[in-house]
Amino acid sequence: MAWDPNQGQPNDPNSAYGTPSNPYGAPPPQNPYGAPQNANMPPTENPYAAPLYPYYQGGPGYGPPQSAPLPLGEAIKGLPQQYIKVTTRPGVRTFAEEMGKASWDIVWVQLIALAIVSAILSYLSTLISSTLTSTSTSSGTIDPAALRSLIAGLSLVSIIIVPAFFFIGMGIQYGLAKAFGGQGKFVTQCYTNLLFSVPIGIVSGIVNLIPFAGAFVAFALSIYAIVLNILSLMAVHRLSGGKATAVVLIPIGVLLLFVCALSLFFIALIAAALQHH
Repeated sequence: MAWDPNQGQPNDPNSAYGTPSNPYGAPPPQNPYGAPQNANMPPTENPYAAPLYPYYQGGPGYGPPQSAPLPLGEAIKGLPQQYIKVTTRPGVRTFAEEMGKASWDIVWVQLIALAIVSAILSYLSTLISSTLTSTSTSSGTIDPAALRSLIAGLSLVSIIIVPAFFFIGMGIQYGLAKAFGGQGKFVTQCYTNLLFSVPIGIVSGIVNLIPFAGAFVAFALSIYAIVLNILSLMAVHRLSGGKATAVVLIPIGVLLLFVCALSLFFIALIAAALQHH
């Protein structure tokens, strides 16, 4: 009988040694459905879902704006730091981080403070200009005491004018923002606007006390305020940069056209009056 070389090999089922066992054990079965192995892990976010804040999403650690306003005393204490933050770190994200603190009480506190400071600075500015005018001219027909009383009365009117013009401007911007698809609230828009209007308005009033040079600085600050206004509208109403720019520039353009038309009208009246003489 011939010898079979394969007889007695480990893989032979008739071998005396039998089938060798797996010393490492059977591998764990693979999950063909890809279900998470740890059921306690939270579900991952949908990577295809639209972000809640598409125009001011920040980096790691940045969350949605604060939802509850601060108490009035705490809000007043935090205003200087907010003014510095908004004016020195301009951006949509900066306004988005601050706009959740909006409430009507802190809006009125800032607005009244701005009106009072504007009245004082307006009084000083008019007093300085009138003093320079009176010293440069030799006419002394106006009583200085009466002139100071008139200037003080006109300055007090600004306490009413400042809030009135503020709400008129905010109302126009709010209507245009809604027309462009804005989603923010009116109180939030007013609050974020005051965060830069108050410091810039006070600084502009102070530099206006400087003859001639102060006007150029105040003009540069007004341009910067327009930029901050655009950024605040982008954050509050979730508008794109183009739409927010249109919301800010359309009222300014209409006002300039109205002033030009009114100036041309008065020039035409003066020219017609001179022709008759």
